[in-house]
Amino acid sequence: LYVVGSRPSDAVRLQQAVLEEVAQHPGASLSSLPGDAERETARQMSRGRFALLTIETKESRRWRVTTAGVPLREDAHRTGGTEEIGELTPESLRDGSWKTAKPRAYNLSLQPPRIVAGRRHPYRSFLDGVRAKLVSLGFEEMHGPLVESEFWNMDALYMPQTHPARAIHDVYRVETRSHAGDLPAPLLGRVAAAHERGEGCGSRGWGYAFDRDATARLVLRSQGTALSSRWMAMHAKSPGKYFAIARCFRPDVVDATHASDFYQVEGIVIGTEIHYGHLRGLLEMFGRELAQAEACEVRPGYFPFTEPSVEAFIRHPRIGWMEMGGAGLFRPEVTTPPGVKGQVIAWGLGLDRMAMVALGVDDIRDLFATRLDTLRKMRSAPLV
Repeated sequence: LYVVGSRPSDAVRLQQAVLEEVAQHPGASLSSLPGDAERETARQMSRGRFALLTIETKESRRWRVTTAGVPLREDAHRTGGTEEIGELTPESLRDGSWKTAKPRAYNLSLQPPRIVAGRRHPYRSFLDGVRAKLVSLGFEEMHGPLVESEFWNMDALYMPQTHPARAIHDVYRVETRSHAGDLPAPLLGRVAAAHERGEGCGSRGWGYAFDRDATARLVLRSQGTALSSRWMAMHAKSPGKYFAIARCFRPDVVDATHASDFYQVEGIVIGTEIHYGHLRGLLEMFGRELAQAEACEVRPGYFPFTEPSVEAFIRHPRIGWMEMGGAGLFRPEVTTPPGVKGQVIAWGLGLDRMAMVALGVDDIRDLFATRLDTLRKMRSAPLV
C-alpha cells in the first residue's frame, strides 16, 4: 500500500483502521464505525471488481400491537381511524363495506422479488455455442497439448528463429522438461530446408542456419495455429475443414481487453479451389453471427506464415473497435513440408473478445468471474 520505510498516507491509515475494526467485529454495522471518514472509506472499499469489503443492506420493520382482545376494525373505529383494504372481496361488495374503507396505498416503484434460475456459466455456454455452430457447418475439431515445442508452435509455421516472438518475454518456457524428444525427423528436415533455402517452395527461404536444438524447446502454446501445423502434418485431408477452441498463453499486460491466458478459435480450410473470398466470408460470419457485433472490418495485416494476411476487427458498443484476430492464406513454405495439396485458408481469432460483445461485457476479466451477482447480470449466450 505504501513504500517500505515511508509513512502511510491518511487514506491508507483509514483503510487499515476499517480493516482492523471489521476483523475485530465481523458483521458489524456501518454505523458502528467511529466517523464519517471511516464510513465513506468502507463504502469505497466495497466497490469495484477487487472489493475488500461487502456491505449488505438490511430492512427492519416495526409492528404495533393493538389493545388486547379488541379486533383491529373496532380499534380503528374507536380511535377515529379508517380501515384499509388491500383487495375487494365478494363479502365487501355484498355488504357495501368497501364504500367506507380506505384503499391501501401501493408503491408501484418497488422492484418485484427477483427469481434467479440456475444456468451454466455464460462464457462456457458461449464456447459450447461456437463449437456447435462450427460442427453444424461440417468442421472437424482439432485437439493438441498445451505444452508445445517451438517446432509446432513456430518453426512449422515458417516463423524464423530470429523472429521477435521468440524472445523470453513473448512466450512462457518450461523449466522442468526443457526439450521435446518426439519430433518427426523427415518433416523436421523439410521444415529446416524451407527455412534455410526455401527448398521445394519456390522461394529463397530465410537464409540462415536452422537450429535443430532450439526447435525442440518446450513452451506453453502461444497461438492456436500450432494445432493447425500439427493437424496438417498428421491428420488433415484435402478437401477438409478443421477448427479448434484453443487455450493460449502469452505474458501480456492484463487490462480490460488483454489477458495472459485466453481462448482462440483456430481453423483451416483445405481445397484446390479455396481462395480469399471464402476467408472473407468466414470472418464476416465470425464477427456478425458468433460475436453478434453490429459492425466488423477486415484490414491488411502481416504474419510470417500467410500471404495475403489480414486482421479482423469488431466494434464493441461501449469500448469501440477491438482486434478480433488474424487470418490469411498459408504460404507454400507452410503447406509444402507436410505435403498438403491445394490452398489453405487459416484464421486465429480471440474468443474472449468476441464473447465480450456477445455477452455485453466491458472487461475481459469478467468472463471468468466467480461472483454470483456479476454472473447474474451477464447476458445469456445467444448461440446455444
